[in-house]
Amino acid sequence: MRYAFTITVADTATVLHVILSFRGNATGVDELKLPSHWAGQTIAAMSNLRPLSSGTTISERAAADRRALRYLPNQRVVVAYDIRKDWQGPLVPPMQFHPVIMPQYLEINGDNGLVFPAMADEAPAAVDFDWRGLPPTWTLATSFGTSVDVADRCQSYVGPWTAVHGALFAAGDFRIHRFQIGGQSAAFAVRGEWVFSDADAITQIQKAVSVVRDFWHENSIPYFLVTLKPYDAGGSSDGSGFTNAFWLYLAPRDSLATHLTLLSHEAFHGWNVRRMGPLSDAEDAVIGWFHEGFTEYYADLLLYRAHLLPLARYLENVNRDLRRFPVSSNPYVRGRVIALWLDSQIRGLSNDSLSLDNLMFDMVRGAAAPLTQARILETAARYLSPVARAELARMVQSTGAEPTELSHALAPCITVMIDSVPTFDIGFDLPASRAAKRVIGVAQSSAAYKAGLRDGQAIFGMSVFNDQPDRMARITVQGDTSRTTVAYLPRGRSISVPQLHVREAAYASNPGACHA
Repeated sequence: MRYAFTITVADTATVLHVILSFRGNATGVDELKLPSHWAGQTIAAMSNLRPLSSGTTISERAAADRRALRYLPNQRVVVAYDIRKDWQGPLVPPMQFHPVIMPQYLEINGDNGLVFPAMADEAPAAVDFDWRGLPPTWTLATSFGTSVDVADRCQSYVGPWTAVHGALFAAGDFRIHRFQIGGQSAAFAVRGEWVFSDADAITQIQKAVSVVRDFWHENSIPYFLVTLKPYDAGGSSDGSGFTNAFWLYLAPRDSLATHLTLLSHEAFHGWNVRRMGPLSDAEDAVIGWFHEGFTEYYADLLLYRAHLLPLARYLENVNRDLRRFPVSSNPYVRGRVIALWLDSQIRGLSNDSLSLDNLMFDMVRGAAAPLTQARILETAARYLSPVARAELARMVQSTGAEPTELSHALAPCITVMIDSVPTFDIGFDLPASRAAKRVIGVAQSSAAYKAGLRDGQAIFGMSVFNDQPDRMARITVQGDTSRTTVAYLPRGRSISVPQLHVREAAYASNPGACHA
């Protein structure tokens, strides 16, 4: 299979042109898979799909992401299509999940930018990528290598198709730096101006990725890419993992040092789930608590173990999710708490001779089998009592189930107490209000109403820390005569939840004894 890319650069209509060619089969019938959805987003960036080889036709299928392809048997099949930016306005979340096709640069991936003949993820593939049609001043950084030389823009890959489907492709006005992580090759492709230097960023990447590789006892990865781009506006951040790579999007004034957890999270995805076995779309939707929540748990934990995250900050993050857990369906929140509980259970039942780490290593060793929720629970069952197995199943399947035993988490330096804490209640319909740019659905019993927020007020700005009842919410609205900022703590009813507290004397005398 071969992809050839050229680009038409214009301020209003930059278009990436793609030509796909491959050897057809003996039946002359195939199915094309189109990029239509990724990361919860509907992708509408592809257009002008057309056949170029003689005797080739493309016709509609019932599914929006499929096309019927017919061609002369055993002949070379050639099709072409275009990709362009499919939204209006600046690059702000969640538009990074769409193909980013700009006059200065592009970034796509296999999920949102490649058309291909339908095949199983584990099917063998030999794929060439020809990027020589890009502007000569552009640099190139992909899951399969980097280049600053126009003559070095052809890349090849041989292996399971899933690596192509999960690949990252970036090109444009990137500054490319080659460096090493544990003696292995790595590359950093960065664009824009930041409050930190490129060298400082590389140092942070080396730290975050190294602690993850050390955990997995793996330092044989021959190549790794990190791309960093600024959002055009806003204060959000995003990291996503790909084949041999991950991307970062940050607000222009962000410090990378404050996002070490994001870096280690994406690096950890190189094993969970990429090295734990074939994963179907159906199972992927079921085990978010494991592949996102457990990864989030280890992202902080490994930084704490490496003394890159203070204990107070680690506990703050864990306690926040313990407070959110009883009413949350967020897989990051639920998975982190389930991982904390499971680690405590395994340590307690084994007299501290085993931990959740052993289960994670088992999951990688069993990668020949498909990754399913049943397999995760069966693997965990080896380390648990019958009562604990039932409790794990209950927490995985039921939003309301709470962890009952956390005493071995970070013992002996931590004590678990049941605290009364306020829930987060913003006090009005936040999504509807954001969309309408006016206040909708203020509850009269809420702190928002008591502070002066009223239905119908025009919104000119807001600062809200989701799920953080102790961070001030500020909503700028049109008052009777002028704009005013309504500020309040978004606290709702109080609930009783377990919280981790430091045993100050035990920690001060021997901080290294805390089980982590």
